[in-house]
Amino acid sequence: MVSESVMPPHPGLEGLTNVEELKHLCPAFSKGCPYATLEEVDSLAVSHGELSRCPAFKDGCPFSTKTEEEITALMSQIPVDHPTLNMAEIPSCEEGVVLVKTLNRFLDKSQLAQLFAIQPKEVEEEEVVEEELKEDEPEYLEDPQLASAMREGTKVVHRAAETSVFTRRFLKGEINGDEYGRYINSLYFVYKHMEALLEQYKTHPVVSIIHFPHELNRREALEKDLEYFYGPDRVPELLKDETMTPAVKKYVNAMHEACAKSPALLIAHSYSRYLGDLSGGQILAKRLKKCVFKLNEEDGNWDTTEGLNFYHFEYLGNQTDFKNFYRERLNGAKVDESTRDLIVAEAVQSFELNIGLFDEIQALSEAGQLVPSLIQPAAAEVEIVGFKEEPIQVEVETTRSTPELKISSSSTTTTGRRSSSWIGAISFGIAAIAVGAVVYQRYYVQKN
Repeated sequence: MVSESVMPPHPGLEGLTNVEELKHLCPAFSKGCPYATLEEVDSLAVSHGELSRCPAFKDGCPFSTKTEEEITALMSQIPVDHPTLNMAEIPSCEEGVVLVKTLNRFLDKSQLAQLFAIQPKEVEEEEVVEEELKEDEPEYLEDPQLASAMREGTKVVHRAAETSVFTRRFLKGEINGDEYGRYINSLYFVYKHMEALLEQYKTHPVVSIIHFPHELNRREALEKDLEYFYGPDRVPELLKDETMTPAVKKYVNAMHEACAKSPALLIAHSYSRYLGDLSGGQILAKRLKKCVFKLNEEDGNWDTTEGLNFYHFEYLGNQTDFKNFYRERLNGAKVDESTRDLIVAEAVQSFELNIGLFDEIQALSEAGQLVPSLIQPAAAEVEIVGFKEEPIQVEVETTRSTPELKISSSSTTTTGRRSSSWIGAISFGIAAIAVGAVVYQRYYVQKN
């Protein structure tokens, strides 16, 4: 049996000219330097065995023919920051085992303390700090199911958002261009600040797993839509932070406050906004095409993205697949139970903040305080037979119009058709007061 304190006969490496060959010639070095840590799989020691990087081996193995006393003297020359030996990587050959065990006797904490004049108290304090760090490390949930937790936690408030007055009108196709313009103006500030925060905290372990700026960012898309609704000259003024409405300011401040508590909370806002855009947002886009843009599915321009860039994710691919992938990433987030609960609570708040945006737009609309957009009711030319033979024409001029409406009536032999056209004109409510005033004036003049 070979003694652990005496080095076995060693052929020496006097004839070695290429240090790289050492890992092939000496079993103890087949996987790299045996007294440097080998825990990192991608380290040079494991992957390449570049012993030439160690000055002690530039002329060959310095321990090949040394006694224990000589090894002790060599060990005293090791730099204080040299990594200790990983015993899990002990070579299989007997000579290698002896070499590793011998060297390891000089690399434990007590020997290092003697070699480098480290006081025992300092070593003890170092061990205490390491233990405290382990105790402070949170217990991460193996399967947090964060996406599922947020979906369940926001069910009630999600239903409240769907039943708000503005949302109901949106789904029924009853909103107008001014209201939708205010909506995307509000969303612009929300996405501008949220995406800036995602960029700021993109290296955070929780935020990084759901940060896909190329595929998801909406700020530029909203700028394009605002230009369509208000014109490029008016947009710069609309994009200034000082023009934010109270509900928008509250939303933006809430996201910054959440990040101040923990950047992990930001994924609650990312979840509610982006997955909402990819799900219900597509339904809203269809409503807009019908009620604001006056398109139908048979039109050749039904698939246009003009004015609807917000709902068009050019770089996403299959949206259903991406949503599933996004939820999987959320479910794998490295969070503890406390953080998971905070994220769910923040998701609930994000829905409440969104309801606040809806209610504010509805209130501004009812008060007549919305900024006029370029998308207004259709230009209408209404022809109504007066009490004289010549027709009365009323024209309403608009900047950007939806399809033209014409109501014509020129012969007393088509009474039924004239009656139908009159009803249609009233239902649209286009220039009703103007038309009534003109008809009344003609009638009154003729009678008198």
